[in-house]
Amino acid sequence: MKNLLPFLFCSFSFCSFAQVNTVMPQEANSFYNRAMPEIKPQVKSIIEKNADALRGRSVNIDSLTKQLNNDKTLKGATRQDIEAITVLIMVRISLNADTDLKNMVINMHNNDQEISHENKAERKSTQDKVDRILAHKSQIAENVSLVMKRISGAQDVVINNLR
Repeated sequence: MKNLLPFLFCSFSFCSFAQVNTVMPQEANSFYNRAMPEIKPQVKSIIEKNADALRGRSVNIDSLTKQLNNDKTLKGATRQDIEAITVLIMVRISLNADTDLKNMVINMHNNDQEISHENKAERKSTQDKVDRILAHKSQIAENVSLVMKRISGAQDVVINNLR
């Protein structure tokens, strides 16, 4: 019980200080879950490679779209296909951020066993990382929402094109 109290305190402090302003649209998550099992392995590789490269970084949707347009594997892809791949990459980045946050909370709980001055500095550093990740998640959710509006009527067509 004594070890649970610091964990609960940290959990409540995360909720009060570091909140995601914009939530990932459910439509984007369902699109990701439908598309990933059906698309070509080469496209999956592009999605995972870009998501890993952008892990923990701020994402500029225009730069990402331009980079995908220049990718030789995607030669002949339509604008909607590129936008759909962009959405899939950004959803994957958001899922990676969720995993990172989960690992941070678990590590914080494990590190709370011994409280020291170093631990307080480490906790502040972790809080800063959490704030950055949550800010990136909000930005990603906003961008995904905008792109999803453009491809909302053509999701099945895009998935068929990426097979």
